[in-house]
Amino acid sequence: MVQASINIDLDTLADDIDSHTRIIHDEALPQITYQRVLPRFLELLDRHGIKATFFVIGRDIAANTRVLRQLAESGHELANHTMHHDKQLVNLTDAQIRSEISECDQRLAAIAGTAIAGFRAPGYTISPRVIAILQSLGYRYDTSLNGSLVYSATKRLFKAIRLQDQTYVTCQPMADHFGPRNPYRLGDSFTHEDRSASFTEIPVSVIPFAQYPFVTSVLLPFGLNATLWGLDRLISRGLFINCGLHINEFTDPGDVAGRGETFYYTEKLMKRPLAERIRYFDALFAAIRQRCNIVLLRDIVA
Repeated sequence: MVQASINIDLDTLADDIDSHTRIIHDEALPQITYQRVLPRFLELLDRHGIKATFFVIGRDIAANTRVLRQLAESGHELANHTMHHDKQLVNLTDAQIRSEISECDQRLAAIAGTAIAGFRAPGYTISPRVIAILQSLGYRYDTSLNGSLVYSATKRLFKAIRLQDQTYVTCQPMADHFGPRNPYRLGDSFTHEDRSASFTEIPVSVIPFAQYPFVTSVLLPFGLNATLWGLDRLISRGLFINCGLHINEFTDPGDVAGRGETFYYTEKLMKRPLAERIRYFDALFAAIRQRCNIVLLRDIVA
Protein backbone atom coordinates (compact mmCIF):
# COMPACT_ATOMS: atom_id res chain seq x y z
CA MET A 1 0.00 0.00 0.00
CA VAL A 2 1.46 3.35 -1.03
CA GLN A 3 1.87 6.17 1.46
CA ALA A 4 -0.09 9.42 1.25
CA SER A 5 -0.14 12.73 3.06
CA ILE A 6 -2.93 15.25 3.36
CA ASN A 7 -1.35 18.67 3.76
CA ILE A 8 -2.71 22.18 3.53
CA ASP A 9 -1.27 25.66 3.09
CA LEU A 10 -2.92 28.14 5.47
CA ASP A 11 -2.71 30.90 2.86
CA THR A 12 -5.48 33.20 4.03
CA LEU A 13 -7.68 35.52 1.99
CA ALA A 14 -4.95 38.13 2.49
CA ASP A 15 -2.66 35.99 0.32
CA ASP A 16 -4.97 36.10 -2.71
CA ILE A 17 -4.86 38.74 -5.45
CA ASP A 18 -7.74 41.00 -6.49
CA SER A 19 -9.64 41.02 -9.77
CA HIS A 20 -6.94 43.27 -11.22
CA THR A 21 -4.34 40.63 -10.20
CA ARG A 22 -2.80 42.93 -7.60
CA ILE A 23 -1.74 41.72 -4.16
CA ILE A 24 -4.36 42.35 -1.46
CA HIS A 25 -3.32 44.24 1.68
CA ASP A 26 -5.93 43.79 4.42
CA GLU A 27 -4.86 42.76 7.91
CA ALA A 28 -8.40 41.69 8.90
CA LEU A 29 -8.67 38.94 6.30
CA PRO A 30 -6.59 36.21 8.03
CA GLN A 31 -9.08 36.10 10.90
CA ILE A 32 -11.92 35.28 8.52
CA THR A 33 -9.90 32.30 7.32
CA TYR A 34 -8.96 31.07 10.80
CA GLN A 35 -12.33 31.68 12.47
CA ARG A 36 -14.79 30.74 9.73
CA VAL A 37 -13.02 28.71 7.05
CA LEU A 38 -10.53 26.50 8.91
CA PRO A 39 -13.20 24.81 11.11
CA ARG A 40 -14.81 23.34 7.98
CA PHE A 41 -11.58 21.62 7.02
CA LEU A 42 -11.07 20.34 10.57
CA GLU A 43 -14.57 18.83 10.55
CA LEU A 44 -13.69 17.06 7.31
CA LEU A 45 -10.50 15.61 8.78
CA ASP A 46 -12.31 14.45 11.91
CA ARG A 47 -15.01 12.79 9.84
CA HIS A 48 -12.37 10.66 8.12
CA GLY A 49 -10.05 10.20 11.09
CA ILE A 50 -7.15 11.85 9.25
CA LYS A 51 -4.19 13.75 10.68
CA ALA A 52 -2.76 16.42 8.37
CA THR A 53 0.26 18.68 7.99
CA PHE A 54 -0.50 22.42 8.20
CA PHE A 55 1.86 24.94 6.58
CA VAL A 56 1.52 28.07 8.70
CA ILE A 57 2.50 31.66 7.89
CA GLY A 58 4.34 33.17 10.85
CA ARG A 59 2.62 36.55 10.80
CA ASP A 60 -0.71 34.82 11.56
CA ILE A 61 0.51 32.86 14.60
CA ALA A 62 0.14 35.43 17.39
CA ALA A 63 -3.56 35.99 16.74
CA ASN A 64 -4.29 32.26 16.37
CA THR A 65 -2.12 30.63 19.01
CA ARG A 66 -5.00 28.77 20.64
CA VAL A 67 -6.26 27.04 17.50
CA LEU A 68 -2.75 26.20 16.31
CA ARG A 69 -1.84 24.72 19.71
CA GLN A 70 -5.02 22.62 19.55
CA LEU A 71 -3.95 21.32 16.14
CA ALA A 72 -0.57 20.23 17.49
CA GLU A 73 -2.09 18.67 20.62
CA SER A 74 -4.55 16.75 18.43
CA GLY A 75 -1.72 15.04 16.55
CA HIS A 76 -1.56 17.23 13.46
CA GLU A 77 1.79 18.54 12.22
CA LEU A 78 2.66 22.25 12.12
CA ALA A 79 5.18 23.20 9.43
CA ASN A 80 6.87 26.38 8.26
CA HIS A 81 5.45 28.47 5.40
CA THR A 82 7.73 31.51 6.06
CA MET A 83 7.03 34.56 8.18
CA HIS A 84 5.35 36.79 5.56
CA HIS A 85 4.61 34.49 2.58
CA ASP A 86 6.85 36.50 0.27
CA LYS A 87 6.59 34.99 -3.22
CA GLN A 88 10.02 36.45 -3.95
CA LEU A 89 11.68 34.34 -1.23
CA VAL A 90 14.28 32.84 -3.57
CA ASN A 91 15.34 36.33 -4.67
CA LEU A 92 15.93 37.69 -1.16
CA THR A 93 19.37 37.92 0.44
CA ASP A 94 20.60 35.03 2.58
CA ALA A 95 19.99 37.08 5.71
CA GLN A 96 16.43 37.88 4.65
CA ILE A 97 15.69 34.24 3.78
CA ARG A 98 17.04 33.10 7.14
CA SER A 99 14.88 35.68 8.91
CA GLU A 100 11.75 34.60 7.03
CA ILE A 101 12.31 30.98 8.04
CA SER A 102 13.70 31.38 11.56
CA GLU A 103 11.11 33.90 12.78
CA CYS A 104 8.27 31.60 11.78
CA ASP A 105 10.17 28.62 13.19
CA GLN A 106 10.57 30.17 16.64
CA ARG A 107 6.87 31.00 16.90
CA LEU A 108 5.73 27.60 15.65
CA ALA A 109 8.11 25.61 17.85
CA ALA A 110 6.87 27.46 20.93
CA ILE A 111 3.34 26.31 20.12
CA ALA A 112 4.14 22.77 18.98
CA GLY A 113 6.46 22.11 21.91
CA THR A 114 8.88 20.37 19.57
CA ALA A 115 11.27 21.19 16.74
CA ILE A 116 9.62 21.99 13.41
CA ALA A 117 10.68 19.44 10.79
CA GLY A 118 9.30 20.70 7.50
CA PHE A 119 9.03 23.65 5.15
CA ARG A 120 7.14 24.72 2.05
CA ALA A 121 8.09 27.84 0.11
CA PRO A 122 5.41 30.27 -1.08
CA GLY A 123 4.35 29.56 -4.64
CA TYR A 124 6.19 26.20 -4.84
CA THR A 125 9.43 27.96 -5.75
CA ILE A 126 12.59 26.77 -3.99
CA SER A 127 16.33 27.23 -4.50
CA PRO A 128 19.61 25.67 -3.31
CA ARG A 129 20.21 28.74 -1.13
CA VAL A 130 16.91 28.22 0.70
CA ILE A 131 17.68 24.51 1.13
CA ALA A 132 21.12 25.30 2.59
CA ILE A 133 19.56 27.66 5.14
CA LEU A 134 16.91 25.09 6.06
CA GLN A 135 19.63 22.51 6.65
CA SER A 136 21.62 24.93 8.81
CA LEU A 137 18.50 25.48 10.94
CA GLY A 138 18.03 21.76 11.49
CA TYR A 139 15.10 21.13 9.15
CA ARG A 140 14.58 17.57 7.93
CA TYR A 141 12.48 18.07 4.80
CA ASP A 142 11.23 20.48 2.16
CA THR A 143 8.11 19.93 0.08
CA SER A 144 8.18 22.85 -2.36
CA LEU A 145 9.42 21.34 -5.61
CA ASN A 146 6.65 21.14 -8.22
CA GLY A 147 7.90 19.23 -11.25
CA SER A 148 4.70 19.58 -13.28
CA LEU A 149 5.50 20.95 -16.73
CA VAL A 150 1.86 21.92 -17.22
CA TYR A 151 1.84 23.89 -13.97
CA SER A 152 5.13 25.59 -14.84
CA ALA A 153 3.99 26.58 -18.33
CA THR A 154 0.67 27.91 -17.03
CA LYS A 155 2.40 29.91 -14.31
CA ARG A 156 4.82 31.49 -16.79
CA LEU A 157 2.01 32.34 -19.21
CA PHE A 158 -0.11 33.89 -16.45
CA LYS A 159 2.80 36.03 -15.31
CA ALA A 160 3.57 37.16 -18.84
CA ILE A 161 0.11 38.15 -20.05
CA ARG A 162 -2.23 38.58 -17.09
CA LEU A 163 -0.49 39.39 -13.81
CA GLN A 164 -0.36 43.06 -12.82
CA ASP A 165 1.81 42.67 -9.70
CA GLN A 166 4.85 40.74 -10.95
CA THR A 167 6.14 40.15 -7.41
CA TYR A 168 3.27 37.69 -6.85
CA VAL A 169 4.88 34.96 -8.98
CA THR A 170 8.39 33.53 -9.19
CA CYS A 171 9.09 30.55 -11.42
CA GLN A 172 11.21 27.47 -10.77
CA PRO A 173 14.08 26.95 -13.24
CA MET A 174 13.06 24.42 -15.88
CA ALA A 175 16.10 22.21 -15.19
CA ASP A 176 14.71 21.45 -11.73
CA HIS A 177 11.57 19.78 -13.11
CA PHE A 178 13.20 16.43 -13.88
CA GLY A 179 14.09 15.07 -10.46
CA PRO A 180 12.72 11.96 -8.71
CA ARG A 181 8.94 11.75 -8.29
CA ASN A 182 9.00 10.02 -4.90
CA PRO A 183 10.49 11.51 -1.69
CA TYR A 184 14.28 11.36 -1.96
CA ARG A 185 17.44 12.31 -0.12
CA LEU A 186 18.50 15.55 -1.75
CA GLY A 187 21.95 15.73 -3.32
CA ASP A 188 23.75 18.74 -4.77
CA SER A 189 20.88 19.60 -7.13
CA PHE A 190 17.13 19.00 -7.30
CA THR A 191 17.64 16.29 -9.92
CA HIS A 192 20.30 14.42 -7.91
CA GLU A 193 19.46 11.86 -5.24
CA ASP A 194 22.11 11.17 -2.60
CA ARG A 195 21.16 8.30 -0.29
CA SER A 196 23.88 9.32 2.16
CA ALA A 197 22.31 12.76 2.67
CA SER A 198 20.11 13.51 5.67
CA PHE A 199 17.77 16.10 4.12
CA THR A 200 14.66 14.93 2.25
CA GLU A 201 12.84 16.56 -0.65
CA ILE A 202 9.17 15.54 -0.88
CA PRO A 203 8.13 16.74 -4.32
CA VAL A 204 4.60 17.74 -5.25
CA SER A 205 2.91 14.69 -6.78
CA VAL A 206 2.65 14.91 -10.56
CA ILE A 207 0.09 12.74 -12.33
CA PRO A 208 1.80 10.46 -14.89
CA PHE A 209 0.97 11.12 -18.56
CA ALA A 210 -1.07 14.24 -17.73
CA GLN A 211 1.95 16.02 -16.16
CA TYR A 212 -0.52 17.74 -13.84
CA PRO A 213 0.08 18.45 -10.13
CA PHE A 214 -1.99 16.54 -7.56
CA VAL A 215 -3.01 19.80 -5.89
CA THR A 216 -6.73 20.05 -5.29
CA SER A 217 -7.08 23.79 -5.98
CA VAL A 218 -6.21 23.09 -9.62
CA LEU A 219 -7.89 19.66 -9.77
CA LEU A 220 -11.24 20.74 -8.32
CA PRO A 221 -12.42 22.50 -11.52
CA PHE A 222 -12.10 19.18 -13.40
CA GLY A 223 -14.33 17.36 -10.91
CA LEU A 224 -14.12 14.24 -8.79
CA ASN A 225 -13.79 11.64 -11.56
CA ALA A 226 -10.73 13.34 -13.04
CA THR A 227 -9.17 13.65 -9.58
CA LEU A 228 -9.78 9.97 -8.80
CA TRP A 229 -8.31 9.06 -12.19
CA GLY A 230 -5.18 10.99 -11.25
CA LEU A 231 -5.06 9.25 -7.86
CA ASP A 232 -5.32 5.87 -9.60
CA ARG A 233 -2.45 6.73 -11.97
CA LEU A 234 -0.21 7.68 -9.06
CA ILE A 235 -1.07 4.56 -7.06
CA SER A 236 -0.61 2.26 -10.05
CA ARG A 237 2.94 3.61 -10.42
CA GLY A 238 3.65 3.11 -6.72
CA LEU A 239 4.16 6.85 -6.21
CA PHE A 240 3.80 8.70 -2.92
CA ILE A 241 0.56 10.72 -2.80
CA ASN A 242 1.45 14.27 -1.75
CA CYS A 243 -2.11 15.61 -1.67
CA GLY A 244 -1.83 19.37 -1.29
CA LEU A 245 -4.71 21.69 -0.46
CA HIS A 246 -5.17 25.41 0.18
CA ILE A 247 -7.48 26.61 2.92
CA ASN A 248 -9.40 29.00 0.66
CA GLU A 249 -10.91 25.97 -1.07
CA PHE A 250 -13.29 25.89 1.91
CA THR A 251 -14.39 29.54 1.70
CA ASP A 252 -18.10 30.29 1.34
CA PRO A 253 -19.39 33.49 -0.36
CA GLY A 254 -20.98 34.45 2.96
CA ASP A 255 -17.52 34.64 4.53
CA VAL A 256 -16.62 37.65 2.38
CA ALA A 257 -20.05 39.18 1.79
CA GLY A 258 -20.07 42.94 2.17
CA ARG A 259 -16.30 43.33 1.87
CA GLY A 260 -14.88 45.71 -0.69
CA GLU A 261 -12.17 43.34 -1.93
CA THR A 262 -12.39 40.89 -4.77
CA PHE A 263 -10.49 37.60 -4.60
CA TYR A 264 -9.14 36.32 -7.90
CA TYR A 265 -8.44 32.68 -7.01
CA THR A 266 -10.92 32.23 -4.18
CA GLU A 267 -13.83 33.49 -6.26
CA LYS A 268 -12.97 30.97 -8.97
CA LEU A 269 -13.17 28.20 -6.36
CA MET A 270 -16.45 29.58 -4.99
CA LYS A 271 -18.13 29.15 -8.36
CA ARG A 272 -18.78 25.63 -7.09
CA PRO A 273 -21.14 25.70 -4.08
CA LEU A 274 -19.44 24.91 -0.79
CA ALA A 275 -21.62 21.83 -0.25
CA GLU A 276 -20.45 20.45 -3.61
CA ARG A 277 -16.81 21.07 -2.70
CA ILE A 278 -17.26 19.32 0.65
CA ARG A 279 -18.75 16.28 -1.14
CA TYR A 280 -15.73 16.29 -3.46
CA PHE A 281 -13.31 16.19 -0.53
CA ASP A 282 -15.35 13.60 1.34
CA ALA A 283 -15.13 11.27 -1.65
CA LEU A 284 -11.44 12.00 -2.28
CA PHE A 285 -10.39 11.50 1.33
CA ALA A 286 -12.41 8.28 1.56
CA ALA A 287 -10.63 6.95 -1.54
CA ILE A 288 -7.19 7.93 -0.22
CA ARG A 289 -7.89 6.38 3.17
CA GLN A 290 -9.10 3.15 1.58
CA ARG A 291 -6.17 2.77 -0.82
CA CYS A 292 -3.24 4.40 0.99
CA ASN A 293 -1.40 4.52 4.30
CA ILE A 294 -1.86 8.13 5.42
CA VAL A 295 1.12 9.66 7.24
CA LEU A 296 2.32 13.07 8.32
CA LEU A 297 5.05 14.55 6.14
CA ARG A 298 7.48 14.53 9.06
CA ASP A 299 7.15 10.74 9.21
CA ILE A 300 8.24 10.17 5.61
CA VAL A 301 11.38 8.10 5.28
CA ALA A 302 13.02 8.50 1.87
